[in-house]
Amino acid sequence: MDWDNLRYFLEVARAGRLTTAARRLAVDHTTVSRRLQALEKSMGLQLFLREPGGYKLTEAGRNLLPRVEAMESASVAIEHSLPSMGDGLSGQVRIGATEGYGTVMLAGQLTGLSRRYPHLNIDLLALPRAVRLSRHEADIVITLERPERGPFIITRLTDYVLRLYASPAYLDE
Repeated sequence: MDWDNLRYFLEVARAGRLTTAARRLAVDHTTVSRRLQALEKSMGLQLFLREPGGYKLTEAGRNLLPRVEAMESASVAIEHSLPSMGDGLSGQVRIGATEGYGTVMLAGQLTGLSRRYPHLNIDLLALPRAVRLSRHEADIVITLERPERGPFIITRLTDYVLRLYASPAYLDE
C-alpha cells in the first residue's frame, strides 16, 4: 500500500473537499482524485461518498481514519526525534486562525518567517469552524475560545474587546 495515497486520504477526510485538500497538499485536485481512486482500488473499498457538499467518509473510511492518523503521528514522532538537518527549522506547520486575524495580522508576519526559514512549510488555515488539534487538523490555533479538554499548551496573547459603533439614528431603528 502506498503511504502517499494514505496522506491524500487523510487530507480529504480532514478537509471534506477535494479542492481544499489539494491546496493544502500543494497539488492539483485531479492528482488528489487519482490518488484516492488508486487507494480505493488497491483496498477494494469505497472510502468516500462523493456528495454535492463535499466528500463524506463511508463506514470503511471511518474505520480506516484512526489507523492512518496513528501512522501520521508515528511519522511525525520519528521526524521530530531525528537531529535537525542543516541550519534552521524545516517541516510543515499548520496554523489555524480566524479569517480576519489571519488575513490582517498573521499573514504578513508569516511571510517574514517563511523567508527566514525557507524549509519551513507554513499552512495558514482560515477557521470558520472548530478545529480538532487532537486530529492534527492544525498544529497551532489562534482562537477566541479556550479548548475544553486536551493536553494543550495554552497562552493568552491579548485581551480582546468588541465594541459597537453606530449613529444614534441607526440604533433607534
